[in-house]
Amino acid sequence: MFDIFSKLASNKIKSFSAIFLWIILIGVIAFLTPSLSEVTTNDRQDFLPVDSESINYLQMKNEKFPREDGLPGTLVFYNESGFDNKQLDLINSFLTKIQTENKYENIFQITSIFNTPLARSNLLSEDKTTMLSIITFAGDPASEKFEKTIEWIREESEFLNQKNPNLETEIHLTGPAGILVDAIKVFKSIDLRITITTVILVLVLLIIIYRSPILAILPLVIVGSSLFLSQSIAAFLSEAFDLPLNGQVTGIMSVLVFGAGTNYALFIVSRYKEELLLGKDKWEAMQVTMSRIGPSIVGSAGTTIVAMIALVFATYGSFRALGPMLATAIFVVLLSALFIMPTAIVLFGKKIFWPINIDKKIKVKQKGVWFKIGSLVANRPRMILMLTILGIIITSIPGLFIKPSFNLLDGYPDSSDSKKGFEIIRDSFPEGELAPTEILVYSSEVKEIFNDKEFIDLIYSNLETIEGITRVSGYLRPNGYPETRKICLCDISSAEAFYENMRFVSEDNSTLKIQIILKDDPYSLKGQQIITEIRNTLENIKMSGYDFYVGGETSVALDTKKSIDHDMTLLGPIILLAILLILIILLKSLIAPLYLLISVIISYTATFGIAIFFFQYIFGHSGVAYANAVWMFIFLVAFGADYNIYVMSRIKESTKSLGMIEGIKDAIGQTGGVVTSAGIILAGTFSILATLPLRDLFQLGFAVSIGVLIDTFVIRAFLVPSIAVLLKEKNWWPNKNNRL
Repeated sequence: MFDIFSKLASNKIKSFSAIFLWIILIGVIAFLTPSLSEVTTNDRQDFLPVDSESINYLQMKNEKFPREDGLPGTLVFYNESGFDNKQLDLINSFLTKIQTENKYENIFQITSIFNTPLARSNLLSEDKTTMLSIITFAGDPASEKFEKTIEWIREESEFLNQKNPNLETEIHLTGPAGILVDAIKVFKSIDLRITITTVILVLVLLIIIYRSPILAILPLVIVGSSLFLSQSIAAFLSEAFDLPLNGQVTGIMSVLVFGAGTNYALFIVSRYKEELLLGKDKWEAMQVTMSRIGPSIVGSAGTTIVAMIALVFATYGSFRALGPMLATAIFVVLLSALFIMPTAIVLFGKKIFWPINIDKKIKVKQKGVWFKIGSLVANRPRMILMLTILGIIITSIPGLFIKPSFNLLDGYPDSSDSKKGFEIIRDSFPEGELAPTEILVYSSEVKEIFNDKEFIDLIYSNLETIEGITRVSGYLRPNGYPETRKICLCDISSAEAFYENMRFVSEDNSTLKIQIILKDDPYSLKGQQIITEIRNTLENIKMSGYDFYVGGETSVALDTKKSIDHDMTLLGPIILLAILLILIILLKSLIAPLYLLISVIISYTATFGIAIFFFQYIFGHSGVAYANAVWMFIFLVAFGADYNIYVMSRIKESTKSLGMIEGIKDAIGQTGGVVTSAGIILAGTFSILATLPLRDLFQLGFAVSIGVLIDTFVIRAFLVPSIAVLLKEKNWWPNKNNRL
């Protein structure tokens, strides 16, 4: 089966032909596909299931309130001494200026205490130190024009303070619009940073490992070309199949491609060098290498590809996009490892190890540390197994106390403008002011829905019974207080009162909008619980001919959690079963694949526990990004299976000729160095994510790095070999063709 790979590296013509075709393929695909930046989005709503209530709400709002088809931002003014009349005049002039100038024509409307006095109690804090203005932005939030509008307002805010030093007011732009733009800025800055840092790190590690500039640079060039090709294909898939692709996925792709690609290169070079030391010429050595290593590389890549492909069944868009994108990336890396890496390496022959002359190196004797570890495991398997399992149980315990987090701002840099603004709001207003929840009440039967005042009052009264709601605003109570109803009814002829009421009614009079301010952080788990209560309450009072749609940032967070929970329940078993099947096919056994699968699961639980301990008790994080538990599971299960496949394949090969005990020693000794190097490089590449200014990526990078190191130094070195020694010939059951 793997003869085709070894034959490509059998002479110069075939080797050069393979490299030439690879270059042509990259050029053609790059020419025909869009750039990755053209298809990325960071709108969380793009990643929700199409049938989620948040999406239904958004579609209904865009249809019934087209003039509000925009993203709100909150302009925060803070003065610790309160605002005097002169300062208020300056702020009023500032708001008038930015709305009048509207430099990029993205500002739809501004609501403030100056143009909407009825909203004064909602926009000015009780201690008079903090004032809010709500700006509704039109246009595509992901567009450059939208970002420039946000930055222009922030620049004008700084200029206002510079020009008027007596203003003494902090001004920050937060809310959904400010938060989104800050996220886009961070992702734009990290993509190139991740790639450059990864290349430098891998280059340094390869030089340390091989002490050869050619062996350090050549794999990087090939893996870099694989990344470029992967990104081009990912952009095509995103555009062709309408798959949402965000900056987080593209960043992870860079790390994954360099980590996996370098690992495959290490496996090939290690075995190639071993065959050269046995006296084979470069062509024969590479053919033997690929015939022996090829199945392991395919199996290793296969587990990752299968795990990623399983994500196409996910409901959460980020997972669904990640699946085909990263599966494609690993497939491209696999192709380069099977076809390009061997042909490029073999063309250099022994010179690839320059300045080291491997002809003068004596074959390594079984005295290295990994041979000693192999002897320890082979001689004391029960003790090693018990100690390893005990350690895994202890380190898994903190995972039971995870605090899930949905607050995006917790993960933002402290220097971000949106985070500063949110912290001021949190200290001065109910936290829900940052991202109000909205309810749309739609009737297909009532011509003028606002005339059904009895039903409207029923909705208000039921919502007010829910603990955790600070204010309910809507028709006849625009500022959120029931007593306003009397004022509005008496003064309905007033232009201001009329406008304030009718902004809650759709143009066709079929839909009412109700705004709710939560008491707690709208991005918290408690906020989501209130959304669930709201939905249940509305369902209980629902009348024939009426439909309710609950939306807003908290609703999006709740639907995201539901989607992730569903996907984890569905995809976990699918991924594990798929990996088990690959292990069975590769090892031609039923017993070894079972305990290998169990080993990667318990490795994940240990990693999860250690990560939770560090995040919540050492680093002081308020919680752990909810989706990260899934990302960690997918990566660690796939990577754990990778190393197990490589080690078990070598154990199977060695025990055929040396017997079980000596075969285990030899397998651990021969693979110890290369797997350790591979593990350090893979952990190193993912650790780059831990240097980024976003908490979610920091947590993912830290956790995966820890997990890879556990797989490298604990699972692969001690747990798996100790089980193999204890089971002896039963490892390969029902295959009895192995001589033990």
